[in-house]
Amino acid sequence: MAGIETREPLERLTKRELQVALLVAAGLSDREIAERLLLARRTAEWHVEQILAKVGLKSRSQIATLVARAEALGAPLVATRGSRNALGAQPAAFLGYKAETGNRELLETTRLLSSMPGEDTDERRQERLAALAEAGYNPVVAGYVYGASLGVVAKQYPDTQFAIVDDASLSRTHQNVTGLVFADHEGSYLVGAVAALASKTGVVGFIGGAMTPSIGRCEAGYTAGVAAVKRGATVLARYLAEQPRFSGFSNPVRARVVAEAMYSAGADVIFHAAGGSGIGVFQAAKSAGRLAIGVDSDQYLTSSPDSRATILTSMLKRVDAAVRRYVHAVRQESSFPRVARFDLANQGVDYSKSNPIVQPYVAAVEELRNLIVTRVVRVPDRPLVDAG
Repeated sequence: MAGIETREPLERLTKRELQVALLVAAGLSDREIAERLLLARRTAEWHVEQILAKVGLKSRSQIATLVARAEALGAPLVATRGSRNALGAQPAAFLGYKAETGNRELLETTRLLSSMPGEDTDERRQERLAALAEAGYNPVVAGYVYGASLGVVAKQYPDTQFAIVDDASLSRTHQNVTGLVFADHEGSYLVGAVAALASKTGVVGFIGGAMTPSIGRCEAGYTAGVAAVKRGATVLARYLAEQPRFSGFSNPVRARVVAEAMYSAGADVIFHAAGGSGIGVFQAAKSAGRLAIGVDSDQYLTSSPDSRATILTSMLKRVDAAVRRYVHAVRQESSFPRVARFDLANQGVDYSKSNPIVQPYVAAVEELRNLIVTRVVRVPDRPLVDAG
């Protein structure tokens, strides 16, 4: 493999074989490849055998290496879902990183992979993680819905380093698993303060995708931030699904219905922590002439122009920065905490200021930030009651 420095070997493949090669490099199993391309599983296996024979390779990991090197050298083989430097915190997203030789950009061969259709069981998630490890990706970073599956796969691949977002439990029992945890409640406290300052009705809303520990922290912090600014304010809270179902993170239609009901009940600002469902909240805010708050990234910058004005701020969760620090540590073989916490003090969470309408509230919110960073204020990380 050392002598392969161009895309030429891949040009020997048919269009279908190239498609299969890219999916192998993305860490998909033969069954997943078959489902993605609407093939029989045996046909997918046959294509993999043909690729190995044509290019003179011996394993799936060598296919992955070939594709990764071609991409790194500028061949546009795979369109990643989102910027390599803007890794989202979607509950059902994970990525694999294959280290390259030379002085290449740290994350240039990182792939951000969305969950596959039907990937709703621990068995399927185990297959996905194992396929990445088998293909040579090291480390592999997973979203928290992969927790149970990662507990199994990490034992099977002790030489592969894994990290998981929003889960610290596996690090206690698995030497090759690092937990990347976030103080969601601290960032949510700040957007709760913004919501209370902007609210004219004294009623605000919170919509979560599902009651997970991370989303529960968001509700707890948001509610506390509202109360810190406006005593007696009402926070309406709803969740779109219950564990172990995570459909609430990809159901904008239901999110819009729930948001419309909250606006009708008097809420004039709603904070969503519901992943892709947040689009529905923004649509409801636009129709009602009210405001919404985004999550994870600065959604004012990424939303459609027609709904942008309704996005007051966003709770920022710097998963991209956390992953960069982790991958850098693994690559440099330097020390890194078994459980790494990212909070306001180390810029792991924050709130956005892109929308000009948030500016009148910034000074007050920055005072609250300082109280949290200096530990004068301790933000609760659990909701007082379960929302319906």
